[in-house]
Amino acid sequence: MTLPSPTDAPGDAESATPVFIRGVAHALPPGERLLWQGTPEPGLVARHVFHRWLVIGYFAIVTGWWAFGTYGKVEMDAFLPMLGMRLGLAALVIGTVEFLARTVAKTTIYAITSKRLVLKIGMVLPMSINVPFNVLLNAAVGRFRDGSGQIALTLMPGNRLAYVALWPHCKVFNVTQPQPVLRGLADPEAVAAVLRDAVLADATERAETLEVGEATRASVPASSAVLQPS
Repeated sequence: MTLPSPTDAPGDAESATPVFIRGVAHALPPGERLLWQGTPEPGLVARHVFHRWLVIGYFAIVTGWWAFGTYGKVEMDAFLPMLGMRLGLAALVIGTVEFLARTVAKTTIYAITSKRLVLKIGMVLPMSINVPFNVLLNAAVGRFRDGSGQIALTLMPGNRLAYVALWPHCKVFNVTQPQPVLRGLADPEAVAAVLRDAVLADATERAETLEVGEATRASVPASSAVLQPS
């Protein structure tokens, strides 16, 4: 479920109303704007993260194969309880998949601000993971046949997040260098567009700040460059 983007904060940071990311106790710092926040769709998490249909198909094939080979070879009084046990086990596993998917969706908030990407995650131990744009190397959009998708993030070398803390919001087989993933997005292109524009705007702002800083230092007279504050 995608949450509506808040109205941009007023220009005066001191008079602006504090803006909070849903589920995060601390307000955004002055000057930082919340551009988008959303949660994964439970159905999409069940389908693409916990592979609901693969689980259902497995139990359907195994149970059907057993029933085909067993029916007529044992008494009906024994066949029905055995079939009931297998169907009950299948229902338990499938129910667990649905429960995990809904729990992941309920305990997750993804947010994009003007400075960083925030992942509010954790089924057991809630935590907030901040990914500043200056450590973000790449973001790739993955699309599924149903039109939904996910966004996989690659961090700059030297920046690493714990796999256990990220799961299941990470690529499954990238254990040594975990890649954060925004899961269960109904419209991944729209989210990717917000992220792209925010990263570009932040990079431009940092470049302009660097240029201003260099120009200021270049304009200071050599005689005063060695002065130290008392």
